[in-house]
Amino acid sequence: VLVGLVPAVRISRVDLVPGLKEGGQGSGMGAGRGRPRAVLVACEIGFSLALMVGAGLLGRSFAHLLDVEPGLRPRTAPCVHLLGCPTDQPQHLLGTDGNARDEFSRLVYGTQVSLFIGFVTVFGAILIGTLIGAVAGYAGGKVDNGLMRLMDMLLAFPALLLALVIVTVLGKGLINAMISVAIVSIPVYARVMRASVLAVREQDYVTAARALGEGSAGILVRRVIPNSITPLSG
Repeated sequence: VLVGLVPAVRISRVDLVPGLKEGGQGSGMGAGRGRPRAVLVACEIGFSLALMVGAGLLGRSFAHLLDVEPGLRPRTAPCVHLLGCPTDQPQHLLGTDGNARDEFSRLVYGTQVSLFIGFVTVFGAILIGTLIGAVAGYAGGKVDNGLMRLMDMLLAFPALLLALVIVTVLGKGLINAMISVAIVSIPVYARVMRASVLAVREQDYVTAARALGEGSAGILVRRVIPNSITPLSG
C-alpha cells in the first residue's frame, strides 16, 4: 500500500555528482579544461623551433649573397623585378648596405642567431624557474623559505644592472650574456610556479595519491607540475 502512495523517485548520476549539474562534468574531469592551453604552449614551442630551423636553412642558402658583388654600388634602393625593377639590374629586396651587401640576406642570416639566443635563454629560465618554484611550493618550510629568499635577492637588483654584473664576473662572450639574461629571468618564473603549486598541492587528487602511498617525487612530477605549469604560458 505504501509503495503505491509514495511517488517514484528517479536518482540519476547528475544527482549523485554535484559537479555534473553546473559544468556538465564531474569535478574530477576538470583537468580537461587545461588541454587547450597545453596545446597552445606546444604550438608556440613548435613554432619557435620551426623558426629556428627555417632561419638556419635560409641563412645558409643566402650566405653566398653576403659576399660583395663586383661593380655593385653601396646603399642602393630595393630592386624587385615583379614590381617593375629593370631585369638587367640585380634583384635586392631590401637594397644594399654601405658595403654593397644584400640587406635581406643579412637579415635572414642574422635571424638564426637572434632566435637561438632568445629561445635558449627563455627556455633555460623557464626550466630552472619551474623546478625551483615547484620544489619550494611543494616542500614548504625551510626549503621554501630559503629558495624564495634567494629569489628575492635577485629581484631586489634592477634586471639590467644585475645582468651587467654577471657578465662582468663571467667575462665577455655570447654564452655568458645568455646565462646572465637567463639568471635575471629565473625569479619571475619561480614565483609564478610556486604560487600555482601552492594551490594545486591541496587538491583532492593530490591527497588521494598521497593516501595511496605514492612518493613525494612521483606526486610532484606526475600530479603537481603538469597541473601547475599552465600559468607560465599566459
